[in-house]
Amino acid sequence: MPVVPAFTRYLHSAASFSDAEPRGTLIYLGVVSQEAPPLEVLELLEGISQALSEYIGQLSELTVKENFATVYQVLSEMVDSGSVVTTDMSVLRGLVPVPNMVNRMIENVSGIGMRSEVKPDINTSSIPWRAQGIRHSSNEFFVDIVEKIDAIVESTGAVVAYDVSGDISCKSRLSGMPELLMVMNRPEIMDDVSFHPCVRLAKWESERTIAYVPPDGQFTLGSFHANNMDVTPRSLPVYVHANSSTLPGGNQHTIEISAEAGQCGGKSVEKVHVKVPLPMHAYNIRVQCKSGTYAVDNIRVPRVDWNLKALKSGDRSARMVIQYSTRSGGESVANGGGGRSTPSSVAEQPPAAAAVASAAFVDFEIVGFSASSLKVDSLKMLREAYKIFKGVRYVTKAGSYQIRF
Repeated sequence: MPVVPAFTRYLHSAASFSDAEPRGTLIYLGVVSQEAPPLEVLELLEGISQALSEYIGQLSELTVKENFATVYQVLSEMVDSGSVVTTDMSVLRGLVPVPNMVNRMIENVSGIGMRSEVKPDINTSSIPWRAQGIRHSSNEFFVDIVEKIDAIVESTGAVVAYDVSGDISCKSRLSGMPELLMVMNRPEIMDDVSFHPCVRLAKWESERTIAYVPPDGQFTLGSFHANNMDVTPRSLPVYVHANSSTLPGGNQHTIEISAEAGQCGGKSVEKVHVKVPLPMHAYNIRVQCKSGTYAVDNIRVPRVDWNLKALKSGDRSARMVIQYSTRSGGESVANGGGGRSTPSSVAEQPPAAAAVASAAFVDFEIVGFSASSLKVDSLKMLREAYKIFKGVRYVTKAGSYQIRF
């Protein structure tokens, strides 16, 4: 992230380039009057992004304008006179009630923010992330362990890079002041662990047990990397085979791609999305596929998107063939390859041999499967006598999953 000195001010910016991220298409800029630790400012910007997404949903320029009163209240509680007060959602919910649908409609029509009649909840508890006197009609606690796989697979099938990272997300609706003990089946594989402040680090370091008094509502308990992950091509959860060939002359290219479920515990691989970027000067793109749907994007960078609803274990029928043409270095793009080209236009064009699609990027989701084999062995509650309804879900997704041709 850049840190730009501007006379007597320092600018810290954090941008998001993916529409799938909670930050949407907004750019966050933090201005400080004196030099400050960059990570502190970036952590505040990340906290602001998460808080606003909790209050107004999907973040965009339009939603910020439509919910300006709510955004102003949240920011004024998070930062006071240039000092960071809190970024904890459990504290913010007590200070600024989350607006309901009626208040949002009135605010959008009139442009006037509807202040809640509920007085702010001043947390007098000794635990800052959990207020006293919390009561729920039904007591439940849910855990989601979401893992992401970053991998690079060569055209030979060799796995060049493989990394698994995960987040432990929780949703708590428990009364009183409970303490939870979570025991994992393989805590030794959890490396580079980052926990929520509610976790007692001493107990984790001595017993590898996660003990904590949970905040109320939804929160991220921790994140981790899985170490000692020995992987082979046949142990990947998704097999994507790609082969690229070029006809004599160097202008006609063919890409053959097949996809099938791998070692994923017999679960179906869902929401499969294969993106194949093509060279900038590719034209006459033709696609053949019998499974799923495809789309050809020629607006900015030529690309073929292949969407599969699900890949079931043992099914090898998912195949796609892409054929496209490229112009040689001596042909003019403006004239469609048939006219003269100036020396400058020829110099700007890459050689035909290098201007070939070289990789595909895969997105997928597997519900009920853990890539690291990390699971919750037990989840116990102390201090309270009531019974709780609890559940654990495992989800594996693709992070940066690249298949080279």
